[in-house]
Amino acid sequence: MDNIKLSIRAIAANMKISIEELARRADIAPGHLKQVSAGNVKMLAEDVQKISKLTGIPADNIIA
Repeated sequence: MDNIKLSIRAIAANMKISIEELARRADIAPGHLKQVSAGNVKMLAEDVQKISKLTGIPADNIIA
């Protein structure tokens, strides 16, 4: 998975969970992550790191 870029939706779908559950597991406000996935706000660097730590996906491969 070196060069594959994954969206928040794709990450949640791959884990077979909702975006809200992904947010809870990563300790991110669910409403914020939903807004990120909808393209309404930008993801914070700390949120990318939290999702990376949770999933093992390199932060550079996570896109909003």
